[in-house]
Amino acid sequence: MSKLQLKTLENQWSSCTKCKELSDYRTNVVFGVGNPNKCKVLIIGEAPGKNEDIKKEPFVGRSGKVLNEFLESINLKREEVYITNTILCRPPQNRDPKKDELKNCRPRLEEQIRILKPKVIITLGNFATKYMLETKEGITKIRGKVYEKLNTKIVPMQHPAVLLYNGNSPKKRAEFQEDFNKVKEIIK
Repeated sequence: MSKLQLKTLENQWSSCTKCKELSDYRTNVVFGVGNPNKCKVLIIGEAPGKNEDIKKEPFVGRSGKVLNEFLESINLKREEVYITNTILCRPPQNRDPKKDELKNCRPRLEEQIRILKPKVIITLGNFATKYMLETKEGITKIRGKVYEKLNTKIVPMQHPAVLLYNGNSPKKRAEFQEDFNKVKEIIK
């Protein structure tokens, strides 16, 4: 049932023009990918990038490879989780989404969460975390803690790109592993 509901929702949003700048700029609407049945983990990023816009799938670049590695470290495959973003369209020059764009896309995201009923939501990066938790606290301060919202647990994490930009720092890798281990505990 949830697969059909999700497909219906995707069809409703596939030609969205609520954000004129985004709809004019995008190549594709990047709705999300993964397993909608018995979804234990929902991952929310900020917005599609260039590769995601072309391939119509979130986290397909280098950051996606890092994400896949950490999912596998807790015995999850990418196909077993569901991945989406705060907004569906790539912003010009990969800028942060604007408030009205977030507001326009919020009903879709909340409906995805309602349909999927995940045990845990992972927010990746400062932007997605602040947006989902409605906080001004930065990711370095709140990463790895577990929050309750929207009838589920939310675990904020740094964006996988942090490892790419920091030369795969052992300290950062350990933080990522610690955060993913928390997710593993929740879904047991």
